[in-house]
Amino acid sequence: MHRGRGALWWIVWAGLLPACKPADAPIVAEVGPQRIEADALRAYVAQLPAEDLGPLDAVQPQDAAAIRRQYLQLIIDRHLLLSEARAQGLDSTQLATDELRAYYQNQYPAALMEGERGTLLARLREQRGHEVRVYPEPLERALPDSLLARKAQQWGALLSQRGGALLKQGRHRKALAVLERAVAYDPDPPQTHFYMGLAYARLDENERAAPAFERAVALAPEEADFHYALGTTLQMQHQYEGAAACFQRAIERNANQPHYHFRLGETRRSLADFEGALAAYGAVLELQSDHVEALYRHSDLLARSGDLAGAAAGFKRVLALDPKNAAALVDLAGVYTKQQRHPQAVAALERALQLNPADHSIHYLLSLAYAQVRQAHQAAVAPAEYQPITAADRHYKEGLRNANRGSWDRAAILLTQSVAADSSHVLAHIRLGMVYLYQDEPTRGIATLKRALALAPNHAEVHCLLGEAYATSGQPDSARHFFTRALGVDSMSVRAHHGLAKVAYQAGDPQAAVLASQRALASDPDHRDSHYLLGLAHVQLGQPHEAWRSLQACVELDPGDVEALYRQGLLLARHGSADEAQRVFASVLQRDPNHAEARQQLARLERGQ
Repeated sequence: MHRGRGALWWIVWAGLLPACKPADAPIVAEVGPQRIEADALRAYVAQLPAEDLGPLDAVQPQDAAAIRRQYLQLIIDRHLLLSEARAQGLDSTQLATDELRAYYQNQYPAALMEGERGTLLARLREQRGHEVRVYPEPLERALPDSLLARKAQQWGALLSQRGGALLKQGRHRKALAVLERAVAYDPDPPQTHFYMGLAYARLDENERAAPAFERAVALAPEEADFHYALGTTLQMQHQYEGAAACFQRAIERNANQPHYHFRLGETRRSLADFEGALAAYGAVLELQSDHVEALYRHSDLLARSGDLAGAAAGFKRVLALDPKNAAALVDLAGVYTKQQRHPQAVAALERALQLNPADHSIHYLLSLAYAQVRQAHQAAVAPAEYQPITAADRHYKEGLRNANRGSWDRAAILLTQSVAADSSHVLAHIRLGMVYLYQDEPTRGIATLKRALALAPNHAEVHCLLGEAYATSGQPDSARHFFTRALGVDSMSVRAHHGLAKVAYQAGDPQAAVLASQRALASDPDHRDSHYLLGLAHVQLGQPHEAWRSLQACVELDPGDVEALYRQGLLLARHGSADEAQRVFASVLQRDPNHAEARQQLARLERGQ
């Protein structure tokens, strides 16, 4: 509970009176000689602010009886704490507020709470539980379904707002976890489903984003942005007909958004409806004349339709807005070629080549252009320049395809050919080094990555890969060196901070692992592996509360994280809570029936009973 809410509790205590005959007033519970009246409980719950509804997360949203009991439990808990504080001569209001906040916010298992705030409440519950009598029927009448539904809506709305705020912070996985809870409490607000769709989309989970956006559209069909978001997701899944229909509906609701028309143009183009695409890009330019992408697409379609003068004028406008647009230069050269203006085509392609010297297609087009203006020497030299680049790129792409399929030997051969064709191909060196590491050939992997580093000394990923390779090879000093160099390139590199944390943990320095993991989480608060490693380090340091909190962060980000759950089970077993540990290990096996360690731990605990 929060400070500053004490006025609400006076309502509660007006209903806690010495026991008398039940006929005097409807009561919902008794705590020793004290009783809680139905009217007081109802008034308390009705006025309880949304930010004080956090304890609802301790029960399932669909379990009305458990929710009623949870509201009642808040009052019982405060009664127990105030009684104890008065008996000890302490500041009763402050103690009750602090203990309640700690108990409900920390949510530590009882076995881990010794010495923490919230421990007193756990002890009082155990000691005085026999004094509590609850009357289910009066409790149900005191808190009708309509009141519970209204409070659930308030809590769901607050969770939805928190999820939206997390989205703005870029914490998409955490936002999704919060939004799923929001929907569980109140499935009706369209904004919540819209936020969920955004979270899935930003996590590249478009198959799950689409149903969320569809639900948002069904609940609020007048919202143009919802149709647009659904269309974008369908477009990403190559469902162009459906996407175009969504963009059209968005435009019908709000025709003044350039990006709506642009997306419609893109889908029309993908459907080979070039006339429709041209009209859509034209609508963009009417709303925003300096929209470079729309202007480029519009000019390209004019060229396809034979309007060469219009296309040339359009590409020139693109270059006036974006002088380094190599694609516009190449396409302008194509227009010049069709107009038999070969010297101008050569000039445009030479400018494009200066901007993108590794693009083999520009070399090829330039050789053709040189031939048209009878520059025989340049036409002969150009193939010698672009053919190796073309071969390197072809081998590189084919190597990546094989690597993605797990065909490591074939990938290594192709990437080696790419490097042989173009020794300056940085990405080919990097991916070849990674393939060697996957093949458990760290020596060759490290040597290849060092060649990549010589070509790109400020490439943070290469430094991190070298750090990981040395760590795997049992060379922690070299690993630390490269992770540190990666941080010199990018001080916010989560990968580098996490790498240093792993090296420290493996070297038996859990305190250094904690510090490095905390730095990683400062850059990315939802980095699951850093939370997990932080939990392991806290276990080594004998800090069970901090370990539980870190492991719980993993579970909140991904409820199916069996390794984090398993470690939580070990924590509980180590601290004497066999029953809770058994439940956790059973939960692990529900998610992963083949988890041998969890099965062994569960069997050991069952034998000990």
